[in-house]
Amino acid sequence: MGGGDMFFAVRKQSISRITRSGLFQISPALGTTLIGIGSYIVTARALGPAAFGAFIFVQWLATITVPLIGVGMSALTSRQIVEIQSREPQPTIAGIFYYLWYRQCRRILLYCVVFFFLAFLLSWLFSVCTLLRLLLTGLAALPLFLSSIVGITLRSLRRLDLLGTLHLFGMLATLFLMVAATQVGGDQVEIFLLAVALAATLTLIMAVITMARLLPMKEAQPPGSYLREQLKRSFKPPLLHFILDAITWQRSESLLLALWRSPSELAFYAISFMISTTVMQLAPMLLSGWFLPLFLRHTHNRHYLNPYDAFIKTSCYMAFVAVAFCIAITTLGPYLIIYSIGPAYLPVLEPLRILLIAGVFGSIATVSLTHLANHGQNTTVLGIVAAVVNVGLAIPLVAYWGMTGAAMASTVAQVISASGSILLCRKILKRAEQKEAVL
Repeated sequence: MGGGDMFFAVRKQSISRITRSGLFQISPALGTTLIGIGSYIVTARALGPAAFGAFIFVQWLATITVPLIGVGMSALTSRQIVEIQSREPQPTIAGIFYYLWYRQCRRILLYCVVFFFLAFLLSWLFSVCTLLRLLLTGLAALPLFLSSIVGITLRSLRRLDLLGTLHLFGMLATLFLMVAATQVGGDQVEIFLLAVALAATLTLIMAVITMARLLPMKEAQPPGSYLREQLKRSFKPPLLHFILDAITWQRSESLLLALWRSPSELAFYAISFMISTTVMQLAPMLLSGWFLPLFLRHTHNRHYLNPYDAFIKTSCYMAFVAVAFCIAITTLGPYLIIYSIGPAYLPVLEPLRILLIAGVFGSIATVSLTHLANHGQNTTVLGIVAAVVNVGLAIPLVAYWGMTGAAMASTVAQVISASGSILLCRKILKRAEQKEAVL
């Protein structure tokens, strides 16, 4: 074998190793996402548009306030607790686990009281929300509180493999119980809500067994007063931050659709929104775990000049991946919908084509949001602008055009938020590059 042939053989083998390594890293998250999509497909086919709209709406109502009430259940607060917990030895981590667990139990009692009284109000406001449906979906939300404590502890122990396995088990249990629910008679919406609650409970049981085997529970050392004060400051997200995020990024337009439109439109809008959100999740995951390592290895002589250069190039790569996703979804969307959930769901395409624009901008913005978080940059003003625009547009647009108007309002707000974060990050990194050039 000649030198050139040997070079290309070694290079091909190296690229193959990177491809397999990247796929291995992202496969648990990718598998969890695909199984979750399968669960929704089974549910949508079994219920039909109107019943599925009621199912997905009551689930959203029960879970939207969970990050505000629970301990460490938002991305920001959980990251802060993980940073505190990861600096401690295992006996102290076990003590922190007990401490967070008991605090979360108190939060569960608060959630039960608040949601019980809200259930009467919500069942009066929205025709799709019966009291029994709301109570069942509230029951399904309870295990999420305690499962989040397990997730925080596993991240602090750097056991992402176990965390991914638990997520995978939860999705498999949900899919299995959803399939079983299709064989049960009665009110299908309530049966599927009960199946979700059972799956969440089974996942929590497995999580508790995992923690009992992983941590030295009998040697647990309670956190000291200083450590408890640090943890308390990280328990809940700022109220304003939570409200702004819920309005812009958490399908808040569903409230207006539930008031003024049919349950079928709720289903169509929810599905299109979830597809757009999935694009925002999959594009960064595939880029960082597979495409980018492979590309950088293939072009081994090219390096980022500075953080600004890395930001620009990575954003361009992200745009390429996100646009490719959206083109594929737009082209294959009608066929995928017909063969997966049925032709009755074809109206999903109308709001989906609009929301995919937000999906592209949201995917690109993940790069800038990472830089802004590392620099501790406050984006509250940007969030306020996006939320005000969303509310101002959603009321008239939903009243006139229903789910299409909701998609338009949400897309405009998300594009404003994403574009603002991209421009702000570019400005910060450009200024830092200019300072380094002067020095």
